Amino acid sequence: MELDTLRKVNLNLLTVFELLMETRSATETAARLHTTQPGISRKLAELRRLLADPLFVLVRRQLVPTPRALEIRPIVREALAAIGGIMEDGGAFDPLKSSRTFRIAARHTIEWMLAPGLRSYCDGHAPMVRFSFVNMQGVALPEKQLEDHSIDIALGRFEDVSGRFRTLPLFDDDRVCLMRQGHPAARKRLTPANFCKLRFVTTTDMFGKDNEVDTWLHKAGYQRQFDLYVSSMSHVPLILLQTDLAVTMPRKLATYVAQFHPLSVVELGFKLPSSHYNMVWHARWDDVPSHRWMRDVVSGLMTDQAFRANHTVEAAHGTR
Repeated sequence: MELDTLRKVNLNLLTVFELLMETRSATETAARLHTTQPGISRKLAELRRLLADPLFVLVRRQLVPTPRALEIRPIVREALAAIGGIMEDGGAFDPLKSSRTFRIAARHTIEWMLAPGLRSYCDGHAPMVRFSFVNMQGVALPEKQLEDHSIDIALGRFEDVSGRFRTLPLFDDDRVCLMRQGHPAARKRLTPANFCKLRFVTTTDMFGKDNEVDTWLHKAGYQRQFDLYVSSMSHVPLILLQTDLAVTMPRKLATYVAQFHPLSVVELGFKLPSSHYNMVWHARWDDVPSHRWMRDVVSGLMTDQAFRANHTVEAAHGTR
């Protein structure tokens, strides 16, 4: 695009485009920007003229992006993030006044532990800040999403992280078994043989895949049985309450879930290596004040959740 064309581009147009991609609604975009729906429609018309593409088509009262809109979105996000970083660089970030949305990639298990505390903290310290969780498919680091700024950080068990990213260790955790209270196996020592007599539930994206538990079992000559695959881990607690199925989970998550449901956290009778959880972000955001604030909040809450989970387990063992 030539300089003459760039002079005609209002930065607000890029903000409107990104919000339309996020909300798929001119009305909601107008509300988020404290303007009118006709005003958003005029800006969309200007974007269409500049980019020579419809960008969005109305389907059943929802704006559906065209292939061109999907193609340019990562570039627009990158541009907005870079400009935001320039404006903040060396300046102060005031969370009480910010209305920024931070995007976090994590498995549902981490989202369960983090989301309530994160929202509760922000209600008192950053009331207009939003967080959007993106579910990770599998356990691999979502490098492309970090590169194009589709996400701000990724939380999980990531190893051999590339030098263009930064890593912060959060906590180490081991695995336990979660099942309903009164389950016949809840009072047994879960030796590998007893463990493999259980029937398990897991998520559909793990179909045909092994985690560290299965890898250990195979090496020891055992194999467990999965009877149910569900679309999301959020369904699992209610399924456990109504069946004799079991699930393996990180200890901290299992302990957290058992605070809200009548479920038993059962120790494994065999030792597995601990899992190392960390936070990863792109190096370009190292010194951007808003990003640094968000990382500090998330890491502080994750460490606090880890401590409270360990404390709860230790207290429970002490009362037996």
